[in-house]
Amino acid sequence: MTPTATTAVFPDHVPQELRWDHSLAEFNNQLDDPFVAASRLLDGPPLFWARDAVHGRPGWVIARHALLQEAFMDWEHFSSEGGMDLSLMLGVDWSLNPVNIDPPRHTGYRRVLTPMFTPKAVSHMEGAVRETCDRLIAQFVARGSCDFVSEFAMPFPTYIFLSLMGMPVDMAQQFFQWEQNLLHGTDMQGRVIAARSILAYLEGHLAQQKIKPATPLMEAIMVAEIDGKKLNDGEILGMFYTFYVGGLDTVYATISWSMRYIATRPHFQQFLRDNPDKLNKAVDELLRMFSVVSTQRRITRDFEFHGVKMKENDLVVMPIFIACRDPAAYPDPHEADLERKSQMLSFATGPHLCLGMHLARREIRIAIESFLERFNNIHITPGDAYEYHAGPTFNVDRLPLSWNPAR
Repeated sequence: MTPTATTAVFPDHVPQELRWDHSLAEFNNQLDDPFVAASRLLDGPPLFWARDAVHGRPGWVIARHALLQEAFMDWEHFSSEGGMDLSLMLGVDWSLNPVNIDPPRHTGYRRVLTPMFTPKAVSHMEGAVRETCDRLIAQFVARGSCDFVSEFAMPFPTYIFLSLMGMPVDMAQQFFQWEQNLLHGTDMQGRVIAARSILAYLEGHLAQQKIKPATPLMEAIMVAEIDGKKLNDGEILGMFYTFYVGGLDTVYATISWSMRYIATRPHFQQFLRDNPDKLNKAVDELLRMFSVVSTQRRITRDFEFHGVKMKENDLVVMPIFIACRDPAAYPDPHEADLERKSQMLSFATGPHLCLGMHLARREIRIAIESFLERFNNIHITPGDAYEYHAGPTFNVDRLPLSWNPAR
């Protein structure tokens, strides 16, 4: 770990050897592959304090699989409430629901949503997911090339999200731009404008759902009761906002990174064509390798975690993309091993295990399966290159692909 500059300001309770005078985002952008770049932190302390852990805010960074898994389970010390700055940006008194709410309140909200995202419920969506996939591929299949990100990976999960929410497809580009400005913008004023633009739209959407719910998901939320009381506007907007952020960002990023991996490994690509029964396992490994998310927590009270003293209200960044490349948990972590007994941390764990994980897995599998069936020799277009940016999530900006038609 690089020595700490003497000009940096760190809390007194952070030992000198755990002070890291760097921006996590800038560090992760230093190499051709941000996952490999981030994994360099596995050579240092398992837990350290970064000058800029997320969006300019200092805090603890957990850089080991075992410690991150433990922290996810320990919501009494590592609280999901108050760790993010979104509520302050919006100027509201509610939180993302249920992701920024701790048990026991979290349990009731999650119970409202869980029936809509069980494996059985997701299986009923498969036809619509495949139809969306096929429609997008049809737009470039004859060309023999595409920008995978803009022409497929972005619109694919976005259209599915809009269908679930009953929101207009013709606003997809605007929705995505707001989301990108919110999550990946470097200018705070721009992020606030995006956050409030999203909120203004969702408030209007809520007003429409009160009159007539547009989809089964909307109806389930509008009629839901917890302890005999219907959800208030803040509780519902917190759910809407959670779906908005989750539905437009992480799946597109994971699909893009997965396709880059496949396109640069022809033997792996052909193996999946020859062994379609291995595809589900391959998806799990791709999810493991390309876990793009870094979540946040707040320390609820002073305590000691693995010999490190933490103070009430300390920010803790939980970079799943580092933990999922930890060789202590996954030998040869930078390559897919379909015989691996995976300890799935891609969707977090504990009470905040990702609600949409079954849908995300289904979307990724269908996307990969569809490309492998239609195209041979999928590869990055010669003379071109992919582009990415690594902030709180790792996103591919461009992925120029070419292929040969399947015979």
